[in-house]
Amino acid sequence: MLRNKILLGALIGFLSDAVKLTFNYMSFKLGFTNVVYWQLIAALLIKKEDIQKPVALLIGGVADVTVTMFLGVIFIYTIYFIGKEYLWIKGIGFGMIVWVSAFGVLLVQLIGDKIPQNPSGVLVTIVAHFIFGLSIAFFTWLLARDMTFFEDDLKKIITEKKVFRLLKPNSLKKRLDKKKLDSESKEFIKPKKL
Repeated sequence: MLRNKILLGALIGFLSDAVKLTFNYMSFKLGFTNVVYWQLIAALLIKKEDIQKPVALLIGGVADVTVTMFLGVIFIYTIYFIGKEYLWIKGIGFGMIVWVSAFGVLLVQLIGDKIPQNPSGVLVTIVAHFIFGLSIAFFTWLLARDMTFFEDDLKKIITEKKVFRLLKPNSLKKRLDKKKLDSESKEFIKPKKL
């Protein structure tokens, strides 16, 4: 089990991307879409006439894997801060937000003239990102079972007295009265170690 959240998130993003791409490739082979996802991403970076070349798959693959590994890190930290309750819904929601923001808004606006998509091709991307969301939830459930969460880490820090505790009004009054007495006696008082 990886303890490093960045490496764990990158691995989860990579594995989820593999599942998403498997579905995308099967849809391509069955004729539901005219390009694979890596060609769509490569269209951002290369000319229209180069999209069908193998170099487009390499460029798109590197870009896609890099982005999905980063998305895995974002998902792990999101779960770290808000908890694993309803993990499957959070995963699907995350996948659909990625689809709307990355594909629905940015990608279509930037590559629409290079690779026009038919409705079935767009539906393939929607389902692929739904599967990506399920996969990211599944791999998080599988690989991050014993991950500590922010709330647990915060409790641990407070109980180990690594941070100052919040002062209650009564304890604040007592401390102020003690400081007043100490300043009146003009004695040097060593600060307490935490």
